[in-house]
Amino acid sequence: GGLSRYLIEKYGKKSLHLVFPLENQDVAGIRTKDKAAGLKFYEPQRYAGQHEVDFSQAKRLLKFFVEKGHDIGESSALALYAVMQMANFGVDGGGKFVVIIADGIQKYRKNMATVEKQNRLQVNLQEAVSNIGDYNRVLWIHTQYTPRKEGIELIANSLGVDQSKISVPKARDVAQLLATQEIPKELDSALGGADGRSLLVCMMGNTSLMVAKVLAGKGIVAESLNGGINALSQGKGKQISELIRLATE
Repeated sequence: GGLSRYLIEKYGKKSLHLVFPLENQDVAGIRTKDKAAGLKFYEPQRYAGQHEVDFSQAKRLLKFFVEKGHDIGESSALALYAVMQMANFGVDGGGKFVVIIADGIQKYRKNMATVEKQNRLQVNLQEAVSNIGDYNRVLWIHTQYTPRKEGIELIANSLGVDQSKISVPKARDVAQLLATQEIPKELDSALGGADGRSLLVCMMGNTSLMVAKVLAGKGIVAESLNGGINALSQGKGKQISELIRLATE
């Protein structure tokens, strides 16, 4: 209220734009538009515009600026993203905008890291080993090949887990998943259903990534190991043919 009044008195026109997240989104430090109604300092008649913006798009902007070392928080990223859209579509003639950076990242950093971890589809070996306790099990995933005993041993030793934690679903079930986007019953059981969290290992990391993407679309958390068993075998004195064989089922 106070800022909008000042701008009107100073420049003789409405200049303040308000930015809100979408109705069903929870953004730290800012209310949704429907929850602003009735507040003492909410005076819609004094604003040049009100904008409801998708925070899922602004998250990428938040991540970009934080990684560049800029101290901005969630509501600030939402405001910046809104201004970019207004400038892009010529709102107010595409003139100059001033964005108020009202919050920093520190109190949101932990939550941001958690969200990134929940949404990631790929991990390298170091990340997998560091977080191995987060996985219910490790799955070999491929449409044509299955690991030999030596391959299972290499995967287990590389990750620091017991061989009993590694499951090998049927190759035809993996092929069916990729072809139909539906999870076969046995594969679903191996994954542990929607409550499971699996690390997927394949030959080079490509098949496992495709499977991780399909599963993510169904709400199942799974992460693909970059480079697959091929990367694990580097420097071990093992040929890939010693670690895998053609699947028979």
